Amino acid sequence: MKFFLKVGIVIILSVSFFYYIYSLIKPVPIKELSIATGRESGIYYQYAKLYKERLESEGISVNIVKTAGSIETLKLLRDKKVDFGFVQSGTASLEDKQQLKSVASIYMEPLWLFYRASLGKIEYFDELNSTRLSIGEEGSGTLALMEKLLAKTNFNIHNSNIFHLNLKESYNAFKNNELDAFFTVLSYKSEYIKEILQNKNLKVLRLKRAKAFTKHFPFLQEYKVYEGFMNLRDNIPSTDINLLATTATLVTHSKVDDSLVRLMTIKIKENSSANDIFPSQKFLEIPIHKASKKYLLHGNSFLEKIFPYWIAFNIERLKYLLIPLLTLLIPIFKSIIPIYRWRSRSKVYKWYKELDEISENWEDFDKKQLEEAERKLDNLSREIRSKTDVPLPFQWEYHTLQAHIDNVKKRIKEHNHDF
Repeated sequence: MKFFLKVGIVIILSVSFFYYIYSLIKPVPIKELSIATGRESGIYYQYAKLYKERLESEGISVNIVKTAGSIETLKLLRDKKVDFGFVQSGTASLEDKQQLKSVASIYMEPLWLFYRASLGKIEYFDELNSTRLSIGEEGSGTLALMEKLLAKTNFNIHNSNIFHLNLKESYNAFKNNELDAFFTVLSYKSEYIKEILQNKNLKVLRLKRAKAFTKHFPFLQEYKVYEGFMNLRDNIPSTDINLLATTATLVTHSKVDDSLVRLMTIKIKENSSANDIFPSQKFLEIPIHKASKKYLLHGNSFLEKIFPYWIAFNIERLKYLLIPLLTLLIPIFKSIIPIYRWRSRSKVYKWYKELDEISENWEDFDKKQLEEAERKLDNLSREIRSKTDVPLPFQWEYHTLQAHIDNVKKRIKEHNHDF
């Protein structure tokens, strides 16, 4: 029993040691995060609410932070004041690309240019020279994108009245005849876009050189909105529209734990349809996070298909210590039976030695010595019976020993009667 107690202590100490090392290697992340969005009226905010609901079902506390747009969101991410943020591709600086990581591109965001119908047909950006034009509010992704695009054209920013308004402000200014045209980057799902498209006093720019822009700006794609696509009953839009589109991307920073990034990617995937190309590692301006890339390439792990995420996560953590732990424990378990066999037999050998001292010499004993030998054998039998608790495979050795003792006792008794 002492032997097994020692082995048990070794095992407990080994497991405790590895648990301690395990807790040092990769601490459990804090189950709390923040997501920066645009304005409350925007699609980013609606997506953030969906992700919040899904993440909270996993025990994650989520705080939604509203911003003016992508530029402000990127600054919050660089300063690590939020953990995740919705960002429009085409707005990242070199500093952003070096410090931040993309989780995934989530959906396409068309670039819309709405202009006054009385201006005639417009197919190029530089045809907007001398107009009253809003290119997006300060801090927005629309402004950052338009500054890049217009810089590549013959558009003369000094020959136009440039305004920095958000979409709602731009549309109101347009209706009040204070604005001739305005840009916005917004999903076709927006009810506000549907409302604007029903206004007969404006048109949508059908960009003639859309393909050329995608070659200069890889994060852009050609995008077609088909007639009636947004509303068949009201036929919105009333004709096919060729647009440029960027992508809405979820971005994070280096301090966010990989497990939270992976969980966020899983929730994005759960929010998409089976035949959707999103979430994707394509169309990204900021390099993708390794945890997101792994999930997008391989999907759920074997453990994640069986267990809830955090249980699978903890099992996954544990497996990195199981190999060294098993390396330590397997030799211990393999040595238990040989050591136990040796210890059991060593007792038998000790008792056999005592038996041999009597059995080899009893024929020369006088009557008194024979009686003493008989008492020793009785004591030996009692000791064997009282101190031996042996598993079945080893009991035959003890039965054999007992039989030998009984045989010697019988011969001694017979010889003792002869005196």
